[in-house]
Amino acid sequence: MSQQHTLDPTARIVVTGMGAVTPLGLNVEETWASAVAARSGIRSHCFEQYPQIHASVAGMVSEQFSAKDALDGILPRKEIANYLHRTTHFSLAATLEALQQACLLIPNTGEDAREKRLVINAAVIDPTAIATIIGTGIGGGEAIGEVQRGLDAGKEARPKHILYTLPERVVTPVTKAFGIKGPAYTVVAACATGNIAITSGVKELMTGDADIAIVGGTEACNVPVGSSMFDCIHALDRETDPSRTPRPLDTSAGGFVMGEGAGVLVLERLDHARRRGATILAEILGYGNSADAFHDTEPSGEGAERAMRLAVARARAKAADGPIYINLHATATPTGDPIEMRAVSHVYGDRRAQVAGLSATKSATGHLLGAAGAIEAIFSIQALRTNTLPPTLHLNDPIDEANGWNCVPHEAQSAEIVQAHSNAFGFGGENSTVIFGKV
Repeated sequence: MSQQHTLDPTARIVVTGMGAVTPLGLNVEETWASAVAARSGIRSHCFEQYPQIHASVAGMVSEQFSAKDALDGILPRKEIANYLHRTTHFSLAATLEALQQACLLIPNTGEDAREKRLVINAAVIDPTAIATIIGTGIGGGEAIGEVQRGLDAGKEARPKHILYTLPERVVTPVTKAFGIKGPAYTVVAACATGNIAITSGVKELMTGDADIAIVGGTEACNVPVGSSMFDCIHALDRETDPSRTPRPLDTSAGGFVMGEGAGVLVLERLDHARRRGATILAEILGYGNSADAFHDTEPSGEGAERAMRLAVARARAKAADGPIYINLHATATPTGDPIEMRAVSHVYGDRRAQVAGLSATKSATGHLLGAAGAIEAIFSIQALRTNTLPPTLHLNDPIDEANGWNCVPHEAQSAEIVQAHSNAFGFGGENSTVIFGKV
């Protein structure tokens, strides 16, 4: 890594690795195949002991996911079983896949090889030159309730509880598992978290503080505390049939469906990637972050529009042009979806013909909160790589604001695209748009 830490805002940043654990699959390949086949990851998920929680479906990671098996030899088994929350299990598994695709890991030959079988290849990249930025919306916060119940019953807190609940625990075990020693921190930005983590990684690379950045988001809050908090404000769909929900962009939308999982990307400067012979999956052409300063739960639309315009301006400064796919934030809330579509019309309306299609992949995964932006970044990159637009499921009667747009209903479509724009907007008016392009 350069010791001068030279700021280079013109640096071209590319993606060289991706990893995912989602309701659609236990890796990127499975997840993408399910998405383009129009399969749904929504399942019945009732809390029968809590009848006051009305939501009864969720996007669930397959029961085939076993942290013990997926992470065997990545960290000590005792630590995996006793000190890592499910959120961290997901971030570790997704990071492992992303680092392997980026060809950054080699077998560990040290004394701890039995417990940590893979390490960063120091001949390729200095471990101190790798930033790790993985976000979460809630993380293991639900375990706080377990501590309180124990205290009320006269019990003491256990060491595992603090290791479960701290949000930075989605990052620190990752750095320890692979021996990564560069900047490391957790981003918490509501449902914009995944995108904000990506843009944070871009900045670490542009400042020269890192040569590679591991970025993404993770979430695992399909638990009573998580569901009840969103259910009580009527944000969750109360549909009981998992084959009928969620319904983004549809007039019958009844709210979002909780999802879980993780998405992780490996970023690096283009010149660095080429020097080491990495396979380049996509380039980050632009991004835009903004705040509404408007309402706790209802978006203004103005902030989302501004984030999109900032991202588009950065992409245009690189002379990026051509057919576009837009992965919408679209959560299936009757308030949010129309506002987002109006903002899209304001930003892209004068070049609507360039937008080959836009879709809402949360219709298949549910809403992964802090992981949503990272998963949808992967969908966007896969759309670019395969010239395939993933579908919007359950779209039978589009809202007025979606009329005239190709929302890719029901089935995937083939389309030659050169850019993919991914939106992520969160409670409190936190907004982020990231634009990916072919290299």
